[in-house]
Amino acid sequence: MLMIVEVVSAMLFTPFLIRMLGQSQYAVYQLTSQISAYLMLLDLGIGNAVIRYMAKFRADNDKNKQEEFLGIATVFYLIIAVITVIIGIVLVVIFPSAFAKGLTLEEIELSQKMLSVTMLTCAVTLGTSSFATTLMAYERFSFSKGMAIIFSVLKVGVSFIALLMGIKALGVVIIYFVLTLLTRIAYVFYVLFKLKIKPKFKNPDISFIKETVTYSAFVFLQMIATQINSMTDTILLGILAKNASAIIAIYGVGSQIIQYFKTIGGHFNGVLMAGVVRMVENGAKVKDLQNEMVRIGRIILMMLGMIFVVFIAFGKHFMILWAGNAYEQSYYVAIAIMLPTMFTLVQSIGSQILWAMNRHKGQAIIQIISALINIVLTAVLISWKPLEGAVIGSVIALTVGDVLCMNVMFKKEIGIKLGEYYYGLLKGVLPSLLICFVGGKLFSLIGLEKYGWLGLVVNCVVMIVIYGICMLVFGMNKSEKALAFGLLNKLLRKTNLVKDKGV
Repeated sequence: MLMIVEVVSAMLFTPFLIRMLGQSQYAVYQLTSQISAYLMLLDLGIGNAVIRYMAKFRADNDKNKQEEFLGIATVFYLIIAVITVIIGIVLVVIFPSAFAKGLTLEEIELSQKMLSVTMLTCAVTLGTSSFATTLMAYERFSFSKGMAIIFSVLKVGVSFIALLMGIKALGVVIIYFVLTLLTRIAYVFYVLFKLKIKPKFKNPDISFIKETVTYSAFVFLQMIATQINSMTDTILLGILAKNASAIIAIYGVGSQIIQYFKTIGGHFNGVLMAGVVRMVENGAKVKDLQNEMVRIGRIILMMLGMIFVVFIAFGKHFMILWAGNAYEQSYYVAIAIMLPTMFTLVQSIGSQILWAMNRHKGQAIIQIISALINIVLTAVLISWKPLEGAVIGSVIALTVGDVLCMNVMFKKEIGIKLGEYYYGLLKGVLPSLLICFVGGKLFSLIGLEKYGWLGLVVNCVVMIVIYGICMLVFGMNKSEKALAFGLLNKLLRKTNLVKDKGV
C-alpha cells in the first residue's frame, strides 16, 4: 500500500511541480535535494546496525541489551544531527563559489535558502533515526508504513495547495521540513510508550560499541557508493557544465523515474532485514540462502521487468505527456540507467544476507572503488557531452560495480552458484517479458498514441495483460501463483467484491 501511495502520488504531483516551478526553479530544487541527500550519509551505516542488533536482541528476548543499544544509538544520532547542521552551514557558505559556472546569481541565492531548510530536515531525520530503525527491527510495519502513507499524502496535498497559492520551491521544502518533524516525533513516542523501550545512557558496553562501529563502517562505505552513483551526476553537471539548469532539469526528470523504480524495488529491503537476520542466526544453509535469493529476486524481477519493458515501448510518449516536450530526452536517461538499476534491486537480498552474516567488507570496498571511478569517468565525459556523459558514466559504474562485481561477492562470501541462481531467477520470467514487449509493439501499430493519455493507457494495459497471461501459463511456479491469487483475493475482499466464507 505504501509503495502504491508513494509512487502514484509522486507521479501525479511531479508534472504539476515541474510546470508550477518552471525549468530553472525545478533544476534548483533537484540540485539542493541531491546535495542534502549526501548529508544523510552521516548515518554512517548505524541504521543497518540498529536493525541487525535490535532484531538479534529481540530474538534473544534480551530487553536490557535492546535499551542499552538504543541509548548508544540515540546519543550517536544526536551528535550526528549537530554535525549535520554545521556541515550544512558550511555548504551554504561555499555554494556560490562552487556553482558559479553552472547557475545564475538568482538561482544561487534560492539554492542557499533551500539548502538551509533541507539541512534542518536531514538533521531531524538523522537525530531520530534510532527510533525509526527500532520500529523496523520490531517489524512494526503497520505503524511505520501507516505514518509514511500519511506523510506522503500530506506532503503532496499541502504542497499542491501551496503551489496554487503562489508559493514556490522554497515553500515546498519548508512544508517537507514541518511534516518530517511531526512524523519523527510520532516515531519517538511509539517506541517509548507503545513498545516501552527506553534508551539507557549509563555504563555503555565499550566492546560492543567497537563491534557496532566495525560492522557499520563497511555499510557506510556502501551507502557512500550508492549515493555517489545515484546523485553525483546532478552535482557534477551543476559544477562543470555551462548554463546547467536546463540539463539538470532534463536529467532530474529522468532520474525521478529511476527513483520511482527504486521505490518499488526497494520496498522489500526494509521489511526483509529482520527476517534475514533470523535465517542467519538460525544457521541457514547455503542452499536455503540461495533459494531465498531466488524466491525474493523473482518477485522483484516480475514487477520491475514488466515496468521496464512497458517503459521501453511507450516511455517516450509518457514523458512527453507527463513532463512536456522539453523533457523528451529524459526518456533516454531513464532507460539507460533503469536496466542496471533493475538488477541491483533484484539481487538486493544478497546484500541483506551479507550484512546479516557480517561479511560485507569486500562488497563495500568494491562498491566504493567503483563509485570513485564513476566520479572521474563522469567528470571527463561531461566535458565531452554533458547529458550523455553523465548517463554513460553512471551506467558503466552501476553495471560493473553493483552488478558484475556483486555477483562475484555473492559467490565468494555466501557460496551461491551463479548459474543455478540466474536460471532460477529468469526461468519463465524472461520469455514472458520478451513476448510482452513484442506483443505490445505489434499492438502499437494500430496508432493509438494520437489519443494522448487514453491511447497510452490502452497500450500499456494490453502489454500488462499479455504479460500476465504468459506468467500464469508458464512464467510462475505453484507457490508464486498461490501468492498472486492470495493477494488478489485479499484485495477483492477489502473492496467487498468477494465475501468471506461463512458470511
